[in-house]
Amino acid sequence: MKTMDLVASLRDRIESEIAEGRLVPGSLLDEKELAQTFGTSRTPIREAIQQLCALGLVHRVPREGAYVTKLTSRELLELLELLAYQEGLCAMLAARRQTESEQQEMKHWLEQCEKAATSLDKEAYAHANTQFHEILYTSCRNSQLTDLVRWLRRRSYLYRHNNFHQRGRMAESASDHRKIFNAIASHDESAAFQAAVDHIAVAGKSFAEFLMSLPDEFIADQVSPSP
Repeated sequence: MKTMDLVASLRDRIESEIAEGRLVPGSLLDEKELAQTFGTSRTPIREAIQQLCALGLVHRVPREGAYVTKLTSRELLELLELLAYQEGLCAMLAARRQTESEQQEMKHWLEQCEKAATSLDKEAYAHANTQFHEILYTSCRNSQLTDLVRWLRRRSYLYRHNNFHQRGRMAESASDHRKIFNAIASHDESAAFQAAVDHIAVAGKSFAEFLMSLPDEFIADQVSPSP
């Protein structure tokens, strides 16, 4: 494997470890340990970590090492606020531009979300949820916008993903998806925008309640300062 491809692969694998909660906010990224885990040398691991730093998912502390980034409550609020309105714009444009085949694919993933919510299958729901949003992004046909939205989702994924463990949240999310789908299918741009904004905006709760649903160690200003 070429060096650039290896680094990109390692970056994606470490990012998955972060997104899936195996590397939680505040975790030290031990280069030696990661190299052993992924069966490679420390040099490509170091380069992969540097790329994650550029994405904001990891930060370096001089003379200490690299850590999974913890967000403050203000930073999380800002990310969710920005994500909500960019998702709304995606939905508005999708209501204008979505093709029939894209509509059918969105309907399929909507139904998979509803099925997973009914069976309380968090992993199946997380997968179907990702696919639903991906077809939303494809449908809007604006790569600059979708690149920004994907970055915002990566930055906030672990915090939002944890929310699916809250009672009734999957059913609520699936209901939101149905509203987004119906608005897009009927080409109602205004309704699509609002439905998508409402879906992201702190999972239908007050921000204080949303913060209380997160583990204390996820939020930088809820615990004693750490690297």
